[in-house]
Amino acid sequence: MADDLDDLLDEVESKFCCSTSTSKQTACDLKQTDRNCGTLQEKKQSRKHESKTTDDIDAVLQELLEDDFKHVNSHEPITANSPTSDPCSQTVSKKCCPVFLGGSSVLHGVGTSVSHRACNQLRCTSCDFRVAMFDDHEWDSSCDYLFFRNNMPDYHKLRAKLKRRKGGRAYACQCSWYTARTLLNLNTQQQLKWICVALQHISC
Repeated sequence: MADDLDDLLDEVESKFCCSTSTSKQTACDLKQTDRNCGTLQEKKQSRKHESKTTDDIDAVLQELLEDDFKHVNSHEPITANSPTSDPCSQTVSKKCCPVFLGGSSVLHGVGTSVSHRACNQLRCTSCDFRVAMFDDHEWDSSCDYLFFRNNMPDYHKLRAKLKRRKGGRAYACQCSWYTARTLLNLNTQQQLKWICVALQHISC
């Protein structure tokens, strides 16, 4: 009877205890497998992230290279025929010397001791106004400083004091006025603070 009971216990132990041990081992194996799977998944995700980062860097570099290429090609190529400043073409100052005034019969231009021309590029050093000229006119004797001060350079207002005079030429700035009938050197009119400011374009 005791032997039968021992045999029965051995049989139960062998069946149920081994099964439990196997189940425990299987659970452990599953846990280990899960850990391994998790590790593998993390590695895959890390590789995907590294791959995406590498792709992003490559895309940025490619975009920069394309922008540089476009920037270089946005300029016209420099050739030997590109327009440059002509060293033979320049604007130089060629002023009257001496400076002449003159009536309407005297030609305008650069006056010299040989070429007697009336300067038409006069500026006043006192009021800094360009000197206006009116051919075949003269200033009325009633003109005064305030008239020119208030009305220069409006011709419609100035003509109130202009009178027709054949052969005359009326000059005026904002502070001075003069009527010339013949050629005369400006140096003889000390009250007039006018100078020649002519510029001439020369091409060789």
